[in-house]
Amino acid sequence: MKLESPDTRLSIYIEESQNGVILLCEYQRKNFLRCSLGGFDTTEGKIGEHLKIRNTERISSRENYNLYSGKSSKAVGTYNQIILHCQDRLGSRYHIDIIVRAYNEGLAFCYKFSESETHEFHIINENNNYSLIASDLTLWPMYLNSFATNYEELYHKQRISELESERLIALPFLAQNEHLAIAITEAALIDYSGSYLKWDIETKSMYSLLSRRSDDLIAVRKSGSFQSPWRAVMTGDHGGKLIESNLLNHLNYPSKITNAEEWIKPGKYAWDWWSNAVVKKEGIFGGMNTDTFKYYIDFASLFNLEYMLIDAGWYGSHDDTDADITKFIPELNLHEIIEYGKKRNVGILLWLNWNCVKRQMQEAFPLYRQWGIKGIKMDYMDRDDQEMVCFYIEVTELAAENFLLVDMHGAHKPTGLSRTYPNLITHEGVRGMEYNKWANTMPSHHVTIPYTRMLAGAMDFTPGAFRNVSADKHRSEWQEPMAIGTRCSQLAMYVVYESGLQSLCDHPDAYYGQPGSEFLKIVPASWDETKFLKGEVGQYIVLARRKRNQWFIGAMTNEEERFLEIDLSVLGEKLFNYILYKDIPESKVSQEKLEVEEGAYLNGKTLMIWMAPGGGMAGILSIMDNDSILEK
Repeated sequence: MKLESPDTRLSIYIEESQNGVILLCEYQRKNFLRCSLGGFDTTEGKIGEHLKIRNTERISSRENYNLYSGKSSKAVGTYNQIILHCQDRLGSRYHIDIIVRAYNEGLAFCYKFSESETHEFHIINENNNYSLIASDLTLWPMYLNSFATNYEELYHKQRISELESERLIALPFLAQNEHLAIAITEAALIDYSGSYLKWDIETKSMYSLLSRRSDDLIAVRKSGSFQSPWRAVMTGDHGGKLIESNLLNHLNYPSKITNAEEWIKPGKYAWDWWSNAVVKKEGIFGGMNTDTFKYYIDFASLFNLEYMLIDAGWYGSHDDTDADITKFIPELNLHEIIEYGKKRNVGILLWLNWNCVKRQMQEAFPLYRQWGIKGIKMDYMDRDDQEMVCFYIEVTELAAENFLLVDMHGAHKPTGLSRTYPNLITHEGVRGMEYNKWANTMPSHHVTIPYTRMLAGAMDFTPGAFRNVSADKHRSEWQEPMAIGTRCSQLAMYVVYESGLQSLCDHPDAYYGQPGSEFLKIVPASWDETKFLKGEVGQYIVLARRKRNQWFIGAMTNEEERFLEIDLSVLGEKLFNYILYKDIPESKVSQEKLEVEEGAYLNGKTLMIWMAPGGGMAGILSIMDNDSILEK
């Protein structure tokens, strides 16, 4: 039987086999993937390995919904679906449904048990197998040594023959050739374990593995009827087009927060941790104290930032799991800071160790609401077994009850849950800017993660470093660290990297009077529309994101300098007022140097730019209406 996407570019041929159900996938009439769905390994034995399709149901659906943060403010999910009602050929009493969907943006499948009795399943693994059919694919795996991970490793460019079989492969997993890009990942991870891939040399295929604690054979415990997370394969004709996709949002449940637009406010934040709370104003000793945060709040207000993030240390040591997160240290009067922020329209976010949250959140979150706190940054989870996945939901739901935004750090990848819980506004789960304090992040990494990790969703990379140097001049510094690449590449990150909370990671005095700082006052943290303009994984990227009547352009390159001609016709045949922040030849030697170009009557056709090694470009294109054109 055959299932097609609404635009007919994606076709899925469904077959029975002796080892389950096979999905043979075509994109624009070319085979690209064979998915074998073999049910589950459980403590009772295999369930669903020998499935027979008893009957099927087909539906088509279209839904329009709002998003409160991210790449677009509205989304349209259109799909064709088939439900395979199956039973084990060997006489198992379990009835299993396999649900397969074909969207224009990709395909997805999941298992559903309709068992009504209170039987507990002890699942060891899901037997899903993926065979890449095209032989000329380039792959971008992130390898992990164990399930205890924060997703902060590097991505590797490889051919199929070079894949390693010893280590786990994190999701999303990108594969592409000249005509096709796919990314294997998962969506709607709720009360289940996270999924990984592993390469099998003998079968030349990848099989799935479910996360678990190191001392536990069982990955998932479920009772009665339940549905697995969606196994999703994003598809497009280029890796950059996957960035535009809302597939993972489509596969999640609608928002459970009825008044989200009233209090869920994406925005940018000032931050003390990156620079080690530096203050260069006479009379203020930088550190975890009231005067420091008032100084940072003044900066946040001046730069139109919505928030101030008070990081580790406000209630005690960052690694003290017995600390009381309802109290603050004597040097810091949190009530005074909150009131000071209110008068300047700057909300306060608080960092928390997850162990303390688990122990005290029922008491702490209502108290934070009473104090006027706007959100939390929870850290150090570093795993995605079923217990931790459930804890994420528990924290996010309690936070929503108390009107708190949630930023997950030391976190696993997102899976589209921000649609269901819009207050879950960003995740880390990436090797971010912080690594420059003790190691580094290279420009090639900066232009790889938009095509890989960011496909999963919001990514709190924490941009904004204004001490910009070349790789040979970079030194690891805990206080006032530096970052590799040009100033313009840092500005471009605010457009290229998706996150409902975006940091200005440096201290206030790093920005005052500095070239490019004006852009940080203007650039939004959420978008109405996203367009991929040009790029190649690990080499460069150009994205356009729209907020109301302005298009923001972000371009970044790897260690190579680059001339680019950017086609703007996808933005419409319009005239623009424009401001461009550009690298100049001096940026190759002094990475903090840039040029600001302003003008009118930029037509919506092409834009020529040059980027220094590790460089970038950030631009604002304001759509000109008829009245403003006549005035000119």
